[in-house]
Amino acid sequence: LGVDLNKRPADAVPFEMPKVCPVCGSPLFDDPSEAAIRCTGSDCPAQLSRTIAHFASRAAMDIEGLGISIVENLMKNGFVKSPADLYELSAQDIASMEKMGEKSAENLLNALEKSKSNQLSRLLFAFGIRHVGQKASKVLAEHFGSMDAILEASPLEMMAIRDIGDAT
Repeated sequence: LGVDLNKRPADAVPFEMPKVCPVCGSPLFDDPSEAAIRCTGSDCPAQLSRTIAHFASRAAMDIEGLGISIVENLMKNGFVKSPADLYELSAQDIASMEKMGEKSAENLLNALEKSKSNQLSRLLFAFGIRHVGQKASKVLAEHFGSMDAILEASPLEMMAIRDIGDAT
């Protein structure tokens, strides 16, 4: 097993990992503890669109009909800059966008309203906190019972919970 150099074009250039985000130009961080390179830009549109799409995903808040293309359209039109902005959308905002109408707006607003009754564990997972997946979200929600209790908990209290480690 190995590279067949005979099939490589003579003018091939060795790949060099970028040093800046190709979307926002912020420096990239190469985390040695993970196989990941991350953009450090807090206002990176690519990160924001993926954050909002994750928030709306089936495993998180399950906002039916809110996929990445609609998220990007909402951002492009200036209606959304964070997941919280989704809950401030009006029917007029949504219907005014390309390929959307009154029925689409009504369906999305109904899905947003329905998502407000989700369990705490879904909301915790939807936040997209590193190292807090679906299981950790459930464990935290079951242990603390409310968002206020989680916010008041110390790191030591959290680490004392089974399945919650120091990275979490």
